[in-house]
Amino acid sequence: MVGSPTAVEHVERTGGIQIDVPAQPGYLALVRMLVHTLAQRRDLDDERIEDLVLAVSEACGWVVGSRLTTDSPRPVQVRWSESEDGCVIEVTDTTSHDGDAPSVPAPDEVELPPDPGRAALEGELSLPLVLALVDEVTSSAGPNGSSVHITVNCGPWDGQPST
Repeated sequence: MVGSPTAVEHVERTGGIQIDVPAQPGYLALVRMLVHTLAQRRDLDDERIEDLVLAVSEACGWVVGSRLTTDSPRPVQVRWSESEDGCVIEVTDTTSHDGDAPSVPAPDEVELPPDPGRAALEGELSLPLVLALVDEVTSSAGPNGSSVHITVNCGPWDGQPST
């Protein structure tokens, strides 16, 4: 489609974008690609971009938990918003939890498991990994689902993609 705005152009104009994807593992690649593309526009080096992509992917898995292996009709929402000095990615499980979804503990309350290899196999390494990779992580839960908010600080954006 000639003349149709791209996701990047939309973010440049509005400061944000939201996508809804099915809670299935195959769709995480789309989320990773979008986060990678949008992060490249900011003053982040390649390693920091990869850290952010991994953190968002892990947050998606943590938010939806076992739903990733089901055919839940409710989508996972991923929202990217920007400010002059940072980016916030919000991952929301749109399934109602009535406020009882787990919250993200403070980073100083999270302990690395004694056997990280075993923890990774058992799915218990996602949260410590996300906390280690980004600048700030918070969560919320309510009747509209549970969310993880990831903040990455970065230099001011001058309106031009980084090269």
